[in-house]
Amino acid sequence: MQRVFFWLLAILGMSPLACEGPAGPPGPPGNANVVSFTFTLLPERLRYNGPVASVGYEVPEISASVVEGGAVLVYFYEQGTWTALPYTFAYESSELPAVDFTVTLGYAFEVGFLEIFYEASTEAVDLRRLGLVQTPRRLKVVIIDGFPLAKMPVDVRNYEAVRAYFGLSD
Repeated sequence: MQRVFFWLLAILGMSPLACEGPAGPPGPPGNANVVSFTFTLLPERLRYNGPVASVGYEVPEISASVVEGGAVLVYFYEQGTWTALPYTFAYESSELPAVDFTVTLGYAFEVGFLEIFYEASTEAVDLRRLGLVQTPRRLKVVIIDGFPLAKMPVDVRNYEAVRAYFGLSD
């Protein structure tokens, strides 16, 4: 009986050592290196300089690592859809005879800082008088640290694809 007990104990003791096998499939991508947040761009915070209206925000999540090897993506919400920036709106001016112009909603960033701006294609446009610029806008920022856009297997212009890939919650 002692011999059976000894062998049973020996087999049970060695069984964890035999638990090696082939590597399993890769798990779903995590988002430990991804931060996202939503805010409202308020027209009263814009500063005007010729054909440009802009506002700056302190964003400590934009680190040197993000600037050098990651990504900052910005989307605006309109008509039930998140649309990637930069985005250009086309206008036919009723005040400027026979002059068509565009206004681009864009962004720029550096370490700790994000700037959102409107830029008209001509200085003849007064951005203070355009309804487009004077309308509050919901914006979503996605900050990706250490993941170059060139290696990303997702269309970054499609927020829903980015959200699904990184497992972001709205």
